[in-house]
Amino acid sequence: MKKVLLLVVVIIIAHFRVSAQTDTSYLYFNKSWKSCNKDTAFFYAAVYKNDNLWNRRDYWVEGRKLQMEGSYLKKDFKTSHGLFKWYNENGTLTRTTLYEKGNTDNITVYYADGKKRATAFYKNNVQTNAAGWDESGNEIADFIFEREAKFPGGLVGWRTYLEQNLNSSVAADANAPVGVYTVKVQFLVNKEGVIENVHAISVPEKCVQCGVEAIRVISKGPNWEPAIQYNKAVIYQALQYVSFQVAEEKR
Repeated sequence: MKKVLLLVVVIIIAHFRVSAQTDTSYLYFNKSWKSCNKDTAFFYAAVYKNDNLWNRRDYWVEGRKLQMEGSYLKKDFKTSHGLFKWYNENGTLTRTTLYEKGNTDNITVYYADGKKRATAFYKNNVQTNAAGWDESGNEIADFIFEREAKFPGGLVGWRTYLEQNLNSSVAADANAPVGVYTVKVQFLVNKEGVIENVHAISVPEKCVQCGVEAIRVISKGPNWEPAIQYNKAVIYQALQYVSFQVAEEKR
């Protein structure tokens, strides 16, 4: 009789554990991945805890097709851990990323037919090396996985350009108080490196003219080196900060 009772207890405990792992909750999102109610959702996520990880699967509401699957260390979904997979609406794998406690270990992307396109490896979230293949599976020499658009000459070139072209006295001429006035400028760098759609998204209230000057100096500048993704030039949205200083007069 004791053996029978023990067996019953074990079965009950095992059943409880399985139930806990499959206790799924749901989150709902609009097209911009903002939280919303179920009736207006474009995506939804199924979430459940498995051992010490929170597993998550994202779906398109229409057709209930899998869009992403991966695991997190906590339910706030801020620290990715393990292998993540993304799919297109046809169910084809488009990208995988392996995380170690939030840090990227490697990324692999695929062509539309599922063939491997490129792989990049990282250490401390900094890319160490990469490889890419054409659609026939041949490796591409000197392959660039991803590279941001940049001003010719990098930071040194940018500083030199500002020193030679920026009207640094704008804030003082506008009678702004002593201090530093920084303008945040957003713009596009197209595939040829040409600057487009320049506009200031943050301008100091006490120096509106600083925004005008920041837009001018970026718009009139030289072409940038275009961004590269998977060995091809791509359109890049850039942010640049331009600062003006009003110094205290020496007596």
